[in-house]
Amino acid sequence: MVKRMPPRSKSARLPEAIRFGQHLRELREARGWTLEQFAEAAQMNELQIGHIERGASDPKLSTILKLAKGLKLKPEELLRPFR
Repeated sequence: MVKRMPPRSKSARLPEAIRFGQHLRELREARGWTLEQFAEAAQMNELQIGHIERGASDPKLSTILKLAKGLKLKPEELLRPFR
């Protein structure tokens, strides 16, 4: 059995993860997509995307690539708020 780390508490969230999640949610909502629709497009679990959007998890590079592909964007467009 694989142990999973629980999501960070609100006080332990990284500001960068929160900003990334907000940007991701804005991009999804601009398309009029639900979490379920986005998850299908990105071939991911909607719970995982929800955690990312809330800043409760810090996505790996492979996850960022999947998110970008699902949104039909270049990965750097997801990272634009960090320039």
